[in-house]
Amino acid sequence: MARSHDMTSGSIWQNLLRFAIPIMISNLVQSTYNAVDMLFVGQFTGTESLAAVSVCGPIMNVMIITLSGMSAGVLVVVSGLLGAGDLKQAQEAAHTSIALYTLMAVVTTVLGILFVPQILAIVQTPEAAMQEAKRYLYTMFTGTVFSFGYNLIGALQRGLGNAVASMSFVIVSSVANILLDAVFIIGLDMGAFGAALGTVLSQVAAFVIGAVQFAKGATALRISLREVRFHGKHLKNILLFGVPTALNEVMVNTAMLTVSGVANSFGLASSAAYGVSSRIDSLAIFTDSAMHQTMSAYASQNVGAGKNKRALSGLWRAILLSASIAFCTAMLVLTFARQFAACFDSNPEVVEQSVALLRVTVWSYPLFATVGPLIGFIRGTGNLEASLLVGVVAQLCCRIPASFLFARLMGFPGVGVAVLIGPLVSVSIYVWYILSGRWHKGVARVARL
Repeated sequence: MARSHDMTSGSIWQNLLRFAIPIMISNLVQSTYNAVDMLFVGQFTGTESLAAVSVCGPIMNVMIITLSGMSAGVLVVVSGLLGAGDLKQAQEAAHTSIALYTLMAVVTTVLGILFVPQILAIVQTPEAAMQEAKRYLYTMFTGTVFSFGYNLIGALQRGLGNAVASMSFVIVSSVANILLDAVFIIGLDMGAFGAALGTVLSQVAAFVIGAVQFAKGATALRISLREVRFHGKHLKNILLFGVPTALNEVMVNTAMLTVSGVANSFGLASSAAYGVSSRIDSLAIFTDSAMHQTMSAYASQNVGAGKNKRALSGLWRAILLSASIAFCTAMLVLTFARQFAACFDSNPEVVEQSVALLRVTVWSYPLFATVGPLIGFIRGTGNLEASLLVGVVAQLCCRIPASFLFARLMGFPGVGVAVLIGPLVSVSIYVWYILSGRWHKGVARVARL
């Protein structure tokens, strides 16, 4: 039976790299298949289908990133209990998380399918892309249960400190998605619907592999469907850590949906260009989520073991690693922006607008890379109020107004300034919160798990 990875002792660098590198690979692979998804649509269908996928991307991100917020609650609770050496309680928390995710999946599926037309209207979907966008969203919402299950398994694996196992799920899903895209988009000419169908079927494959692994007891957590139920204490703790994180992610993605809506208002080519630049950006900032998850697990394990100083030392190392990589990717994208954009769409107008936007958003890469470990540390140490504060100030008070202001002042490239402002404000607040010592307030929450 595989054991969880203990990050409370030994070399800090070794612990961080051992956990972070598999997640970085996972994120890079996942971002690559998302990019291939859009590349196939752009090269083998047309601008209408490309715009449809572009419009739906931020919409699905609201669900996925909100789900990621709840996953952070699962990760912190499971990691904290394992850090304290209580495997029995960790297993009860895992069974509680399965019950919770099942309920959320059902609710999301029903509501999503019911309100697809209204959602697309809110984000100002270009009329030419509307029908393709509807087919895409209906398909994605139909596969919600597998997306939720796939993400929960990854959260539990990372809570165990086993990032390699979660990497295997992502690789299987990504390879399957690329192959299915080739069949559905190139071979069968199914457009945006084919892209969505490929994504859902690939997540089914990853979910089944993860479920079988847990069922066979190949992890330190033994999962049994007969034991899936709500345990009051663990449900409370998962929600205590997960809901504020999810609310913050909702604010982030509400802001990004606003930015997307402003981009869509410039027309079909701009809508497609925003999607292209977003895909390139996500490839370039693959360290953000990886270091967020790494620091969530690392900080919660060390705080659970009473090693607060070690937790803080790990944070500064994580920032150095993440920001250094992001600076290199920023220079790469800045140099080859036109060539990267042309891979997705041969339409000269789409390429030009993509390049104009990338020349602004590229400066956000080191900032996103710094936000990742900072927010992971904040959440891993139980500082829920700081996460919500950042959501309100950085997203609602700064990013949303900036999207309208700079789009009016600069035209379409002004949308990029709104992308940049979010992480800039977030880094400023998080650094102040940590350097002032206020982060110690949340430690007691992790200790009481």
